[in-house]
Amino acid sequence: MKYKYLLLPLAAVSATAGIAAAHVFWVLLLFLLYLLFIIVKTKQYAPVIVCLVSFCVYFFLYTVCDAANVTRYQAGSYTEQAVITNIPKVDGAKMSAVIRTHDKEKWAASYKIRSLEEKRLIEQLEPGMRCTFTGSLEQPAHATVPGGFDYKEYLYSQQIHWLFSVTSIQQCEKSKQPLFKLLNIRKNLISIIRNHVPESSAGIVEALTLGERFSIEDDILSAYQNLGVVHLMAISGMHVGLITAGLFYALIRIGLTREKAGILLLLFLPVYTLLSGAAPSVLRASLMLGFYIAGTLVKRGIHSSAALSLSYLLLLLFNPYFLWQAGFQLSFAVSASLILSSSILKKAGKSRLAGLAMASFIAELSSLPFLLYHFQQISLVSFPMNMVMVPFYTLFVIPVSVIGFLLLLLSRQMGECLFGMFDLVMKPVHDFITYAASVDLFTMIVSKPDFLSLLLLAVSVFTLFAALEKGGFLKLRKSALFFCAVLAYLICRPYFSPWGEADMLDIGQGDSLFISAPHRKGTVMVDTGGVIAYPGESWKEKRHPYSIGEKVLIPFLNGKGVKKLDALILTHADQDHIGEAGVLIKNHRVKRLIVPVGFVKEPKDQNILNMAKENNIPVAEAKRGDTITAGDLQFQVLSPESSDGRSKNDSSLVLWTVFGGVSWLLTGDLESDGETEVLKTYPNLKADILKAGHHGSKSSTSEAFLKQLQPEAALISAGKENRYHHPHEEVLDRLKAYSVNVLRTDISGTIQYRFKKGAGTFSVFPPYDIEETRAQEVKKTAD
Repeated sequence: MKYKYLLLPLAAVSATAGIAAAHVFWVLLLFLLYLLFIIVKTKQYAPVIVCLVSFCVYFFLYTVCDAANVTRYQAGSYTEQAVITNIPKVDGAKMSAVIRTHDKEKWAASYKIRSLEEKRLIEQLEPGMRCTFTGSLEQPAHATVPGGFDYKEYLYSQQIHWLFSVTSIQQCEKSKQPLFKLLNIRKNLISIIRNHVPESSAGIVEALTLGERFSIEDDILSAYQNLGVVHLMAISGMHVGLITAGLFYALIRIGLTREKAGILLLLFLPVYTLLSGAAPSVLRASLMLGFYIAGTLVKRGIHSSAALSLSYLLLLLFNPYFLWQAGFQLSFAVSASLILSSSILKKAGKSRLAGLAMASFIAELSSLPFLLYHFQQISLVSFPMNMVMVPFYTLFVIPVSVIGFLLLLLSRQMGECLFGMFDLVMKPVHDFITYAASVDLFTMIVSKPDFLSLLLLAVSVFTLFAALEKGGFLKLRKSALFFCAVLAYLICRPYFSPWGEADMLDIGQGDSLFISAPHRKGTVMVDTGGVIAYPGESWKEKRHPYSIGEKVLIPFLNGKGVKKLDALILTHADQDHIGEAGVLIKNHRVKRLIVPVGFVKEPKDQNILNMAKENNIPVAEAKRGDTITAGDLQFQVLSPESSDGRSKNDSSLVLWTVFGGVSWLLTGDLESDGETEVLKTYPNLKADILKAGHHGSKSSTSEAFLKQLQPEAALISAGKENRYHHPHEEVLDRLKAYSVNVLRTDISGTIQYRFKKGAGTFSVFPPYDIEETRAQEVKKTAD
């Protein structure tokens, strides 16, 4: 049959369409167009039948799996005998693990450790242990800020529906199941690396040998991600190939035949897959290599495209939710592109350098749509960095990591000696990586593309590949121009939009407001939020502390396509308003910093100003009567008039502005005394939208203030179930008495106002996450 080598790839594409159609039904129309193309192109029945069968099988598979992906439990307190299914993670005073109940449902469990002695006991928990857990179930929440990580969707894809807050763990018994034995071996191997490899290199060694990234420092991992070389830290085809080739060579050297060595490798691959964490890239590489080895053993070769397609189909058959994982998508997309571009790679010539350059170029292009969709940023130096780092990792880092790891198992002293020298090499390399990642010019931010933009980009990439394969300068030039035009459109898309927006971000107990003018003529962030840290014992310190700036603000700005804010305005120096300013400054996301006169009330407040100066960011002090301008956005400063050493809150920067056809009053943490002072100075002050002061504290938003302003709506930024009980009932009663509509981040998530030509509307994010308790709270507030 002429098209028999295409049957498996066609089935893989159809399987993708089947799962996607089960999730978003209009994909069925695209599949029908695809099927029509196959009919016209092949004029044969077999490819069409294969496509239809694959589409139907995976459509119904996903439908059935999704229908079964439900919970039998309700929120409340439970005592449950459950099995720990993964390696428990202990970070500071928190332990997290996935546990499986008696009826096979999985919960994401967490436990707050109370003492150092208890922490040592908790660290002895192992995969497979059956323990009696007591605690309470609560539902995970969707991301409440656009661009943020959607933990609820992630858990859903893992078939987990509950967060289990554990209060006690008792009566633990070990398991004898082979799978858990392997996981315990992995846990012990990770422990060996952490105890005997220098801390600055342990994370790299763990990642390259056992697929564990927990020990990698946040700055190092972020630098690799920003430069587009983070794939080097994931066990993939290159790593599995090098390790398997080394093992095969060793088996041949000790006298085994090729056939026996091949059989042993087939047994080794699933074991190594489990030991290395079974990430999508490892599963793909191991399956493909297993098919190659099996084909060799039975004297029947298998084509790379068939091996890749078969691996893809099997993994989706095992877990159709894999399709939505970024790692799965990138691993198969890059692999498929390299296989389909084999003729292009051959044209690159016999030079290894030319072949590496072309392979890197193909990988960069094929991953671009996925990177822009998931992360909204690309590195402009990714190509040259890969040209340098891929050979360095292939020839030095991976071999030394594997050899050193094996030496540690044989002789701790020899392994430590080798890794000591390894660390001396890696430290300057990581210094260079972090420096390169800090160069602002090397990173490009693109707003999250919609489906049509993504499709257009994918088509432009495909046409560029086709031109490279067929050759011809004219075709290549046209394709390159088309690709560049699409990329330029994606970069400039926000500047074409006539819509402006204001977003009161749900960052917990704090304040952060983002404002963007139409056509991106001005972007401002007022305050950044921040977590108030209390001093504690050293054993409670987290290796990976949560950062609102890294996890919420930067992903939000990336999704909007904002590389740098025109201005960052800090209303006053409380931690819950300025705590993440340092993150934005260090990541070069700010053009100008504006603070109120008398901003520094205590020595630590000076740190932000010093950091801005170190990063060459101009700092301006604002006082009453000033006008702050950022593009088309203008803010009148109403307070403070001068430095007030008595109160940080009443020294807050108070701003009045107009956009979207309404006037806004932003009050920071202004309290009643400060409100009185503002009213005395501006007796005719009015505002349609009031950002309620001090998170709805009873010491703010006085009756006199509301009577004068006559706002139509009030925005309150407060953390859910916060310890301060913000907003206070007195404030809510006052707002109700003056018929003011209240929008709260602790109930509704991010409050969004989108406007165009002097008119706008309010909405909330996420619009779909309106659970019964949340709806009741909204009703209670409205009543």
